[in-house]
Amino acid sequence: MLHVATVNPEYLMEARGNSKFKEILTQSLCVADGHGVVWATKILLGTEAPRISGVELAEKMIELAHDRGEKVFLLGASLGTGEKAARLMSKKYPQAQISWYEGAKTVKVEKSEEASMTIAKINSIEPDYLLVAYGSPWQDLWIEENRPYLRVRVAMGVGGALDEWAGTVKVCPVWVDKLGMKWLWRVVHEPWRWRRVMRVWQFGLLVLWQKIQNLWNQG
Repeated sequence: MLHVATVNPEYLMEARGNSKFKEILTQSLCVADGHGVVWATKILLGTEAPRISGVELAEKMIELAHDRGEKVFLLGASLGTGEKAARLMSKKYPQAQISWYEGAKTVKVEKSEEASMTIAKINSIEPDYLLVAYGSPWQDLWIEENRPYLRVRVAMGVGGALDEWAGTVKVCPVWVDKLGMKWLWRVVHEPWRWRRVMRVWQFGLLVLWQKIQNLWNQG
């Protein structure tokens, strides 16, 4: 099973204090989902990593499944969201075989019977693509912890992708996203995210501090 991780500054800040999560990222196929990661690679490495939006990549997998007649399984999100997302994406990509399941009520304290039920539902479908919307870092931790039991080709944590597809949250305009201001859009529409945004600013300061140290050592 290929585990794809859509890395943004929050992921990297979490990995600094979460050795298990850090190990998962080092073993996964990572893409730069955040403008902050692209900026950091340019500042520190002199190269610009291509930004690949996690939401867009997830939809690209469904589009591929549509072209090939493959199976997709949507896991997680709030009550009713996965079902609505599956229904709407099935209309858009009718040749993709899309299934869904809400999964654990609280994945942070998932009961063994909940995990067993979830895995049984996934394996009954044997999907080509498993898209897990449990939030970070729980979705990637869940994928890796259950890797031995999953009959899946590709698994990826998709955060709020199902919410966007289902229309339960306001989708950030493309021009705002391209300006690297999606974080501000989310704070305005989802004020509870402000604590998460603070980690993005901390990440930026750490990158600048590392750059200063690199220049000092070179001098």
